Amino acid sequence: MNPLKIALLALALTGCSPPPDDVSFLPPLRHKGKLFSSYNPVGKSVWSNNWTSRFDLTGVAWNDRRTVTAISRRHVVMAAHFIRPSSVPAIFHDREGNAHIRFLHNIQRFDALGDIAVAELKQALPPGVTHYPLAEPQDATYRRAVLVTDQTMHLSVHRVGSVAGRRVILGNDPEIDRTYWRNLVSGDSGNPGFIIRNGRLHLLTTFTTGGSGAGPFFGDPEIRAALAPFR
Repeated sequence: MNPLKIALLALALTGCSPPPDDVSFLPPLRHKGKLFSSYNPVGKSVWSNNWTSRFDLTGVAWNDRRTVTAISRRHVVMAAHFIRPSSVPAIFHDREGNAHIRFLHNIQRFDALGDIAVAELKQALPPGVTHYPLAEPQDATYRRAVLVTDQTMHLSVHRVGSVAGRRVILGNDPEIDRTYWRNLVSGDSGNPGFIIRNGRLHLLTTFTTGGSGAGPFFGDPEIRAALAPFR
């Protein structure tokens, strides 16, 4: 994203109060959102015991920079310009840190709707690995908190800035400590951004641009309809 646009969004975000308590999960003492205290891409990993532990990120496979995110037990989404090939496994870790290795096939692109690709898993995910509902049209509320993931396996907190067509654009909130911001860079494409609804993560976007982040809005009715057969 253009740095000027990021600055303008950040400025705009100072103009109204944030939704009450929507970032109350952040600790009083600043603590970066590292997801794993020990990560073994093909073996046992240890999830961090910090503020991120309340969120179930087992449905995201970070063993390759071409991140994939589960939207059903048999399907994942990723950035169409950063597709994980079928030769590279997607490795998910359950809450106990056990690795579950899956391979992709039947990869389909949805370029007309956005930077979206969907792949089928050759074997369904086990119950211990989650998959994520898609956001709904009303979920891209201005200033709503968004949990942002990245290739470094950290969790950050940005806010919805705007929806432009089928894209959602995020901004940084100066009222949230910069410890919890992330400047997305090359290699973060395809990482998911989530909103929280009723305590559960819902997939808002998978990132296609840098800065505060932007990507296809999975709450868009046409995107939801196109992905319905994979859910």
